[in-house]
Amino acid sequence: MWFNTVRHGQHPAEVAADGSVTVNGVALRLCRDTLSAGTAVRVWLNGSGFFVCATRDEIEREAQGWHDAEAAKAEERRQQLNALRADAEAFNARIVLPVRWDVGIKDVLSGLSATSWGDGRSKATVEHVYLLDELQAGRLKRQAGDFLCTSASGTNGKRWSSVVDRGHDGDGQPFQPKVTCKACLAQARRWMQD
Repeated sequence: MWFNTVRHGQHPAEVAADGSVTVNGVALRLCRDTLSAGTAVRVWLNGSGFFVCATRDEIEREAQGWHDAEAAKAEERRQQLNALRADAEAFNARIVLPVRWDVGIKDVLSGLSATSWGDGRSKATVEHVYLLDELQAGRLKRQAGDFLCTSASGTNGKRWSSVVDRGHDGDGQPFQPKVTCKACLAQARRWMQD
C-alpha cells in the first residue's frame, strides 16, 4: 500500500541525522551521505525503479533552466514568424495590380476532413492572388472573386471552407501570406515592381 501511494509524483522530505529521509512514514536510506542533516529534498521513483532525491535548490535551478530554454525557443520562434511576415509583406508589396486584391487558396475536401486542420489545405496548397474587383487588361479578363491564374472556364475553388486564412506573426498579428502560385505570379509579372 505504501509503494502505491508514493510511486507517483515527488514527495517532500528532510534528511535526518542518520542520513535517511522519511517518505510517508517509511525511512529510506541514502546511498551516499553527501547531504547534511536538515536539508530539504524531494523524493521520487525514477524510470529504473529506484527512489532518488534532489534538493529543492537543485530542482528550482533545473526548473529555471528549463524555463529559460523554453523562453529562448519562444523568442526564436517569434523572430522567425516576424521575419516570415516581413518577407511576405515585402514580396506582396511588389505586386501592384490596377485593382484591389487579396491572398486566397483553392480549398480541397481532404483539407476539410476530420483528420486534417479543417482549413481546406493540403500539402500542395499554394497562395493565389484573389481578385476583389473585376480586372480587364488586354485579353486578360477576370471577375471579382476569381483567382488571377484561373480563366473563366477554370475552377476558382468551391469555397467549402469559410476560413479566411491569415498568417500570424510572432506577436499574434495577422498578415497577408506571401503569394506562391507560379501561374498567378506569371500573370502578375507585368505589374510587378522591383
